Amino acid sequence: MKTLNPIRWMLAALLVIAFISCGKRTPKYVIGVSQCSEDIWRKKMNDELRIATFPHDNVELRIVSADDDVDKQIKQIDKLVEQGIDLLIVAPIQGDVAKAMDRAYDKGIPVIMFDRRTSSSKYTAYIGAENEEMGRNIAKFLSSRIDGSGRILEICGLQSSSPAKSRQKGFDHEAALHPNMNIVGHLMADWTQERAYHLMDSLLSGPHAEFDYVFAHNDRMAKGAIEAARKHHLDLGKIKFLGIDAVALEGGGLQMVRDGELLASYIYPTRGDKVLQLALDILEKRKFKRENLLSSALVTTDNANVLLMQDEEIKRQSDNLISLSRRVENTTNAFDTQRSYLFMLLFLVAMLIIVCVLALKAYLAKKRYNAQLQESIQKQKKMTDDMERMTQTQLRFFTNISHELRTPLTLISGPAERLADSPTISGEMRKLVEMIRRNVGILSQMVSEILEFRKIQNEKAKLSLNRFDIAADLKAWTEDFCAVAERKGISVGVKTSEDCSIVIADREKIAHVFFNLMTNALKYTPAKGTITVTLAHAGGRCTVSVADTGKGMSEEDQRHIFERFYQAADSVGGTGIGLAIVKAYVDLHHGTVQVESRQGRGSTFSFVIPDSQPGYDATLDKQTEIQSDTQLIDDYSVKDVVAERNLSLVTGSEDYDSDRPLVLVIDDNAGMRSYIRSVLSSSYNVMEAQNGEEGLSVAKKNVPQLVVCDVMMPVMDGLEFCRCMKTDIATSHIPVILLTARTLEDQRIEGYNTGADSYITKPFSVDTLMARVANLLKSRSQLKLIFSGSQQEQQEQDALGEKDQTFVSQLRDAIKRHIPDADYSVEDLGSEMGLSRVQLYRKVKALTGYSVVDLLRKARLAKAKRLLETTDKNISEVAYEVGFTTSSYFAKRFKEEYGVRPGDVE
Repeated sequence: MKTLNPIRWMLAALLVIAFISCGKRTPKYVIGVSQCSEDIWRKKMNDELRIATFPHDNVELRIVSADDDVDKQIKQIDKLVEQGIDLLIVAPIQGDVAKAMDRAYDKGIPVIMFDRRTSSSKYTAYIGAENEEMGRNIAKFLSSRIDGSGRILEICGLQSSSPAKSRQKGFDHEAALHPNMNIVGHLMADWTQERAYHLMDSLLSGPHAEFDYVFAHNDRMAKGAIEAARKHHLDLGKIKFLGIDAVALEGGGLQMVRDGELLASYIYPTRGDKVLQLALDILEKRKFKRENLLSSALVTTDNANVLLMQDEEIKRQSDNLISLSRRVENTTNAFDTQRSYLFMLLFLVAMLIIVCVLALKAYLAKKRYNAQLQESIQKQKKMTDDMERMTQTQLRFFTNISHELRTPLTLISGPAERLADSPTISGEMRKLVEMIRRNVGILSQMVSEILEFRKIQNEKAKLSLNRFDIAADLKAWTEDFCAVAERKGISVGVKTSEDCSIVIADREKIAHVFFNLMTNALKYTPAKGTITVTLAHAGGRCTVSVADTGKGMSEEDQRHIFERFYQAADSVGGTGIGLAIVKAYVDLHHGTVQVESRQGRGSTFSFVIPDSQPGYDATLDKQTEIQSDTQLIDDYSVKDVVAERNLSLVTGSEDYDSDRPLVLVIDDNAGMRSYIRSVLSSSYNVMEAQNGEEGLSVAKKNVPQLVVCDVMMPVMDGLEFCRCMKTDIATSHIPVILLTARTLEDQRIEGYNTGADSYITKPFSVDTLMARVANLLKSRSQLKLIFSGSQQEQQEQDALGEKDQTFVSQLRDAIKRHIPDADYSVEDLGSEMGLSRVQLYRKVKALTGYSVVDLLRKARLAKAKRLLETTDKNISEVAYEVGFTTSSYFAKRFKEEYGVRPGDVE
């Protein structure tokens, strides 16, 4: 593999070089151009901008047109800014566009306004002609041509645009200075030929003032007015038209002047070259003018022809320039491509040389690797054989141990059965005997499953075929579970098809499959839930489904649930081989098994088998009675711990202060909880919880004096529970004893690291548990000298844990702050500390040995003693200052605390 690494690096380098060499040059500057409309004047402007970029291969133009739509222009400007332009050139339709221009300017993008203006001052530069001067010059020219008095109709551009306002202002003011000029009307158009045509047509269709001259703010509107005049058969020889723009393109103002359609026009310069040069000056930090006015000239029949000839020559030169630019670009691209090929060729030659060297090294290394590979294969084969032998040895040992366990189990089970049948055993002793019987049964069932699993692993499991009515048996088997389901408050139903339900299968193994699925359903279905057993028979196959309304499982668990030894994270008890045996038994019947589940909605386990198996012999069909021991499923359950099991729950301070401390027992096994409860209940008040999450809630609410907790539990295990207990201010002082079957030293260390106070390994003796509980309760440190101010008080506080030290410091500070407040209550203190009354009372009692009321009084009396010793204040003043409302009550409590009256303190 090491030999191939250089080749990979070379191939990667080759691709990078090819990509860089063949890639398109990235422009240094991106300039966005927002045109207000699309007409011949702006087309000429755009062409000039593009031609002006030819000498600058580092400039990219992005030109858009708004088609006289304000909203569209605003969106186009915002989009150009989002695309990351370096400079914005705008011909704004009207003032509303200024908002988008301001946003671009505020982001640091230079903004050039051309042709038109807005009222905003947020722009970098302006370039364009002086529209007001154009209007004046047109008026002066027209005044010189009028013989006598002239009546003038003015067609204005879009009134919200700056050019229209300026042109009208210049023309009207100048016309007012000439007596021979009389403006008879204004038509408010929008720069377009169509709008001007419609307005003129509408004017001529009704009564109107007579006019001799028509001045349109641009040539397009003048052309529209001419068409309307023709429609109404006006004498175009008598009425003269004038415009502005004088664009030299086909149908533009220059041609109309030359052809006599217009009396005159005024060149409105485009000068795209100057606009681009201004943009580059700004981008390249060169000096520039903020206001740039373009020069212009009047066009009449006298100079129109010359100007057209000049423009044609310019156009020809421009076309040549464009052609040359394209040829240069093509040549440059060809050069870049050839250069890329050359680099690639040189690199390939170098790579070929290196590959040859590496190939030689690889050949030599290959011989060495082959020898090592053969040696590795031999070692791997030997390891595989050793592992197989070890696995088989372990399985045989495991199987032998399981066989050997049956003898002591029998010896335990027999006496337990006899004791259970004895009428002299009653009360608590009978409960213990029943517990022995049930747990012996659970252990026997586990041993049987292990032995059966060993058979399956060795492929020795075989079918013992029977012919039986599967519908009738399903009903009977389900009936065995009804008593347990009723105790748990679970509803069980059976649905079978009306078709013939006689099947040939191994009745005992089918029963085992069904019992396993029903047991799991009962484990994970809460009270008021439902379990439905369904049998369907169609197409020569039987489908049995067990559906529950339990907690369901995740998709990850569903993928692995039938694998051997797999257990879900929140599984309740079990060994992880039950469903693996289910799958193996169904596979023996040439069937399939599956699960469908949704978390919080329940699960449906289904198995499908043929209704007949080959090799059935009626003479060997011996059917035995099958009945499940449903008592074995009661220990692990998802049911809540009912209130009757917590009758010793205490909430009052009197019970808490009694000689029977409150102990919380947490275990997911109901039998284990019941056993520990029976052991502790003689000396302690006992509460129960079935997992860490429930136990944490109970502990926070009731604040027990000690917790006995199992480690391996669903929902929240004992280690996480202990960690949460020790980090919560309300429960950090409570000692925790962890019960576990884990015996490794690092597992114990993990438990102590979470804050556990003691570790007891299962199985444990009653005496060990009782002694450990008593010692932990006895050894808890208490702050007997709190508020004494002595060095011993600090030593007592240092003996506490970090969380409890913080709590005591906050408690002391809170009490000291409110000593003068006679109305300060336990509830106020609890609210300030973030604890309920019960939590505060029990935590303070556990840490100090005093009630909260006693602690408040001790703090007040301690301060009163210091005041009497160090100040000249009288008894009434001191009593009031430390929160006592009467001096007599103060004196009584003072003497009880210190043995002297306040007046005797010196």
